[in-house]
Formats: sequence, structure tokens, C-alpha cells
Amino acid sequence: MHVYLSLGGNLGNTQEIFEACYPMIENKVGLILQKSSCYRTAAWGLQDQADFVNQVILLESALLPEAILVAIQAIEKDFGRERQVTWGPRTLDLDILFVGQQIIQTANLQVPHPHIQDRKFILIPMYEIAADFEHPVLNKSIAELLLETKDTSAVTLIPNL
Repeated sequence: MHVYLSLGGNLGNTQEIFEACYPMIENKVGLILQKSSCYRTAAWGLQDQADFVNQVILLESALLPEAILVAIQAIEKDFGRERQVTWGPRTLDLDILFVGQQIIQTANLQVPHPHIQDRKFILIPMYEIAADFEHPVLNKSIAELLLETKDTSAVTLIPNL
């Protein structure tokens, strides 16, 4: 099944961290089919911190969504992620955006990710690789959500990253 993940980080060398996490994602979650470009964005939520680098990837995975969540949290931990401050600085943040057209609401997992439509740093890289993908709850394409978002933050392409 197709799974879209977002990658983000603002501590350490994000380029090296992303490159090092791709094989781990492939070993623990599934085959990476596509990667968006990387984008620089001001921090969202807790704004008094360094800019983030963000990317969206498309995977083919045979895992159940809860197993994907466990696997990506283990990868984050391998890269020193500590969950101390909500929206705080981090070496690596991996979020499940979509798992096919599934809608999941559990205590541990919400799919689609509940803030996709509010975050240009997700919508822009997602648009790059899947502009026509339809959000299963909002019934709008990523292209439509990007046009309608209220997020006015700058999202800047990072060349050659």
C-alpha cells in the first residue's frame, strides 16, 4: 500500500540525517518510491528556534499503520529524537501523512495527519510528488488544499539537497 511520510528536522546536519534515515526507512517500513525536493521553512508552532528542512516521501509498505508508527518512532529515536517540547527542535521528525485512502482515529494515530491542510511545508513537497492525490476526509486534491490553505509562511526550495 502507498504511504506518504513527512521528514523534518532542525538540529544537526539535516541533509546527512535524511540521507542516513532513507535506508533505515526502507529496512523497517518499505520501499521508497519517490522523494520530494527539500524545503526550508520557519518553525511552525513553537517559533523561537532554527528553521526546519522538510521533505515528503512516498513508500510502498506491507505494514499495518500502527506498525509503521512504531517503526518510524524507533528511527527517530535512533537519530536522537527526544519528545520533551511539543513542536520543539529535533534532529528528525517522521510523520505519517496518508496510508492509501485509509482513515484511522486511535489514541496513538490519526491518519490522515490532522494538520496537512494547515501546513505549506507539507503541502508544497506533497504537491511536487502527488498534486492530484485526494485527501480522504476533505475530499480535495493536494493541489486544491495548497490553493486554499491559510498558511502564509515562506517555504523555500533548497537546491541540490
